[in-house]
Amino acid sequence: MRRNVASTLAVLSLVLLLGGCSGLNAITQRFLSQDPPPADYVAQEDGFRYLKSCLPPQTQYIYDQLLAGIQAQAEEITGLYPDVDMIRTAAQALGRDYPELFWFSGSGEIETTYLGETATEALYRPVYVVGPQERSALQAQIDQWAANCFATLPEGASDYDKVLGVYRYIIDHADYQSVESNSILNIMVHGAGLCGCYAQTTQYLLTKLGIPCAYISGQANGESHAWNLIWLDGNPCWLDTTWGDPVFEGGNANDGPSYDYFCITTRDLLRTHSIDDTVPVPDCTVEDYNYFRYHGLYFDTYQPDALAQVIQQAVDQGDATISLRFSTGAYWNACDHLFTQGELHDLFRQTPAGQAERIDWRGQLWYTRNDDMGTLTLTIPYR
Repeated sequence: MRRNVASTLAVLSLVLLLGGCSGLNAITQRFLSQDPPPADYVAQEDGFRYLKSCLPPQTQYIYDQLLAGIQAQAEEITGLYPDVDMIRTAAQALGRDYPELFWFSGSGEIETTYLGETATEALYRPVYVVGPQERSALQAQIDQWAANCFATLPEGASDYDKVLGVYRYIIDHADYQSVESNSILNIMVHGAGLCGCYAQTTQYLLTKLGIPCAYISGQANGESHAWNLIWLDGNPCWLDTTWGDPVFEGGNANDGPSYDYFCITTRDLLRTHSIDDTVPVPDCTVEDYNYFRYHGLYFDTYQPDALAQVIQQAVDQGDATISLRFSTGAYWNACDHLFTQGELHDLFRQTPAGQAERIDWRGQLWYTRNDDMGTLTLTIPYR
């Protein structure tokens, strides 16, 4: 070690003699500056982390450095390559890839050290929402909430059934309310949250069930919004749990989930949403997992007899409502017949339940419609 120091001092002395102060600064910067992350870095694998997979190798290197520090809840993560944009990008991706890091707010401060005008290294100070001493108790509550959710899934559930079960459970056990962060704590411990909380909770639960799921942000109805991108049998589709909660649209929690945005295509999503360009996303084109198509509730034409049949099935199951979706042309035709021409009463009357007077088809009938998505939800008028 003493020889290394002597050699370094000798080099510095030689540079000073030959090149003056400018030469000394150059050699000092060489010894003190962080080396760039390796361009051929192979990232650590830890399950499905979509945003990480979209980053270049050098940013993935910083991502892994940040991850190790945040998992340990370090106050400062030091020795980072001083590229502020790279650190910020890695931290944002990590916050969206790891909903289980509920103690991490998803943000932090970056401090860069300079030698003259040259940045030599950086450190990151994560912002934490809970302290290390609280994590164990909160994790126990999260684990119990997840266990309660998974207990509602049918035995031998398919991946589709798992997504549907998680979707329904979150909507049944969460209220749409303003909160300060997107942490899963808001829903899984406190029972309420905004769209980011719904999206992170969905991601957390589906990831535990082995279903690839990513957190995606963008705009909806002119406001910032978050939802999920999932893969079923290798096919990507969009899932917006927040917009499935009737409370979000000002409805009653007893109305039950809306399925208008359950496993939809990109073409359908873009009717109401726009996707941020911060991360590339696939074009979702497979319609097989759309709720209405999957359950035989999608119609290309207005067919009163077929509609009466699915209404009767809903009555036999004791459902309070039934939701239907139509192709664009069929939707407006159905609205004209059912509402403008008043055929909704006839539709309920021709069901076996209507004939048996199990439902009050003569009274006032309630429905909601989503013109953007071509869906109708009918309230079944039980006696």
